[in-house]
Amino acid sequence: MTRSRCVPVLLLALLVAGHAGAAPSIWQRASQPGSGVQQTTLNRLERLLGSLGLAEFDSELSAGAIALTQLAHAHWPCFATSGKARGSSRQSPAPEVVLDARLEYLIGGALLDSQAGREPEARCMLERALRDAPNSPLAAHGWSDLAIAAAKMGDREAERAAYRRALELTWQPDSRGNLLANLAESDMALGDLSRAIRGYRSALSSSQQPELVAGAYFGLAVALDRSGDLPSALEAAKRAIAVQLPPTLFAAGSVLDLPNVFFMPSYEVHYYKALGAMAAAQLAKDDLARRDALADALEQWTRYLVLAEVDRARFAPRAALHRASVARQLAEITAKLPKNAGPQPEPNAPLL
Repeated sequence: MTRSRCVPVLLLALLVAGHAGAAPSIWQRASQPGSGVQQTTLNRLERLLGSLGLAEFDSELSAGAIALTQLAHAHWPCFATSGKARGSSRQSPAPEVVLDARLEYLIGGALLDSQAGREPEARCMLERALRDAPNSPLAAHGWSDLAIAAAKMGDREAERAAYRRALELTWQPDSRGNLLANLAESDMALGDLSRAIRGYRSALSSSQQPELVAGAYFGLAVALDRSGDLPSALEAAKRAIAVQLPPTLFAAGSVLDLPNVFFMPSYEVHYYKALGAMAAAQLAKDDLARRDALADALEQWTRYLVLAEVDRARFAPRAALHRASVARQLAEITAKLPKNAGPQPEPNAPLL
């Protein structure tokens, strides 16, 4: 599956809106000594995370922000407790630290963006934020982040519920398109292919950004194929690979390779790429280009099956049928081409 985590254009504005008038008063600083420390940390996080915009740097900057925060505040809620001193179980538990909800939203999102396997901590922090400030300007983004954390933890029901809550609070067309595509993928993972197909089509009606359009078409292609409609799936895949992506600092062959797109389980990406390669083979203008596209499709189906068969994935048998069909087509076209027509891939060659 693919899920593009796009930082909303208005995130910085939301941070500023949430920050306005939020500095602790002199009485708060006197009665709650930790409030000043939290405000300083919040200001630093807002300056750093509010400057993000290139997904290529999100994980590095977010990881750095979290590292700096945790070094100074390892006792804050939701942070890993591995650093506690041995024998501390005999000590009285420290009183819970109450954090500003804006800080919880930002820390939760940064934990998720760090791509360091800290989804449980991110989920904990985001659930606290949504509990403490459900009407915050950051709530829609918080629900979306919570859905991604749940997806990476394998909790599909919670993922779907969080996306639905995010949609209730989101009105910008591209943001809604992203959420609708993510929700459709959740439906596909839960086995409701009809609802997934409807969801991807709804996402396409809302999306304008090229990467969102391409991603939704790829998702639609997979849902259609898994519903048994390969011809329609390949038509959707043709539309996906035809989308021209804007320039990026990250070297990406397609939307599936962008750094803010992930798959659960990770080998699912090869199902998407295989359908894209099969579509490219149909669009090829000569036999050499068609052979190369079929060779790519064969490799992608093989890479998918290596792990999907071990997992006994629901759609592994269908992928095996596709692989066999592609292998036959590749053998036929390779036999037609002259022997000096470039390197000739071996249909059954094992992957390294």
